[in-house]
Amino acid sequence: MAGAEIERSQGSVPKAVLRAIGVPALVATVIGLAFVVVFLDAFHAAQPHDLPVGVVGDAGQVAQVRAALDQATPGHFAVQGVADETAARAAVLRHDLYGVYLPGPPPRLLTAGANGQGVTTTLTGAFTPVAQQAGGQLQPEDLRPLAPGDSRGLGIFYAAFGVVLGGFLFGIQTYSAAPKLPLRWRVVSILLFAVVSGLLVAWAADGLFAAVPAGFGTVALLVGLLALAVAAPAALVLRTIGSAGTFVTSLGLVILGNASSTGNLPAAYLPPWLEPLSSLLPPGVAVRALRGATYFADDGVARAYWVLGLWTVVPLLLIAGLDAFRRRTAP
Repeated sequence: MAGAEIERSQGSVPKAVLRAIGVPALVATVIGLAFVVVFLDAFHAAQPHDLPVGVVGDAGQVAQVRAALDQATPGHFAVQGVADETAARAAVLRHDLYGVYLPGPPPRLLTAGANGQGVTTTLTGAFTPVAQQAGGQLQPEDLRPLAPGDSRGLGIFYAAFGVVLGGFLFGIQTYSAAPKLPLRWRVVSILLFAVVSGLLVAWAADGLFAAVPAGFGTVALLVGLLALAVAAPAALVLRTIGSAGTFVTSLGLVILGNASSTGNLPAAYLPPWLEPLSSLLPPGVAVRALRGATYFADDGVARAYWVLGLWTVVPLLLIAGLDAFRRRTAP
């Protein structure tokens, strides 16, 4: 309708142009640029820093391997001694170490393909020269291969990314469709989104494609908790600052959350400013738990329950407090 936006802007043409034309274009541009900058900074030339690895041998052998790695790839690995092969295998399968080198002969490298092709390539490339310097040919052994339905190791990342994106859109839709809905009914809506998301993603990721074979119930529970942990903060931000919350939630949850989720590479590959977020934001917590439940003896699962629970309960309590305060102060 001609003139409608000017009328909404109290008759100010410049204000109408800024609000209706400039702001949407600017916000969309900034969000897109932030996505590009964050992901390029994180992954354009990803290299590990202090990636935990082990060496089976005496103190001299460990020191020799550490020196060789520090000279070839300074700062990339945190090398520690491992007592024997049994302990080495247990450390890799518990996700305590990403790889363990056994000097041999023959020299061997224990890895877990479930950590992703990037990690396997990094470790093989680093330890092959070490083995050759000792006069042997490195023999890699994959203790925990990727699931047949996820040959590139991206299934968990895609599952988490989709749910995070859905939670972001839920936050927008819940206040767009029903801005004055009582909190109890908004909680019902959030629970409905989480339950349906958990069941359908588990059906697709575990049942249909066998990409995350941790068991239907486990995947459904963790994905449902992730959905809650994204939808509740999104609802809080939009409840607090309105439409500006779209930018905040897209930056915090969709961009930073997914960039630090470790779905592509472990946290040790992230830039120092981004790495701590992998253990704090819901996507990283959920991805670690899904990977642990699938491959690494439930590594990170127990922590995911209470961290994702906090991301759910605290925002809902804050929304309840804001609503109560508004009711008390209303004329």
